[in-house]
Amino acid sequence: MKTRKLMQGLAVITTLCASASALHAQGLSVFAMGSVSSLFDKRDYGISAASFSSAYKTGGGVTLGAEFSLNRIVGAEGSYSNVRNNLAVTDSSTSAEFGYGVHDQRFSGDLLAHAPKAFFGLKPYFAGGLEYDHFSQPGSSSSIFNGFSGVTLGAANKIGVNYGGGVDMKLLPFISLRVDVRDHVMTSPTYGLPSKSSVGPFYPIGGIAHDLEYSAGLVFHVGK
Repeated sequence: MKTRKLMQGLAVITTLCASASALHAQGLSVFAMGSVSSLFDKRDYGISAASFSSAYKTGGGVTLGAEFSLNRIVGAEGSYSNVRNNLAVTDSSTSAEFGYGVHDQRFSGDLLAHAPKAFFGLKPYFAGGLEYDHFSQPGSSSSIFNGFSGVTLGAANKIGVNYGGGVDMKLLPFISLRVDVRDHVMTSPTYGLPSKSSVGPFYPIGGIAHDLEYSAGLVFHVGK
């Protein structure tokens, strides 16, 4: 029994050592960035005889993530972002504006292609992948939603894609500065409201939304 446990322990230790060696050889990087978010989703629509327009204000957020190097050029990245873009809806007849604070919690899985070497101290990369966006906390609706006020808007869950790129600039042996630009693409969130209804509030918009984000932060290289 003791011999068996000893062999199992050695097997676990060997596996951990092999994993650590592979991690060091392949390389793991973790990063933290702040971002400026411009969610482009301007819509014009009418309800009865009134006309309205909706758009999002430029906001900010944070992104945390990690990248695992698959080889010298290609890496796999996972990240979490929390971004705020306030939804502003304007009654065109009175110019009255209604604001709704909207948070987007985003989980992304991407592939990155790095340049094989740095140019003038900068190492560019291209990125793209899939993401899940959870829009929440928009607050209560007003009369802009088909004449019904005080209705709590729901969350909106979207599957989207993102693409873009950036550059890494080495500051210290294990720390780099990263500047990143991504376009996040998904269908327009409607916060649980239908596009039309005769018995309740509705939000008659549709189409594709683009969230262009500019980010900058630090990358900490754990492996090679």
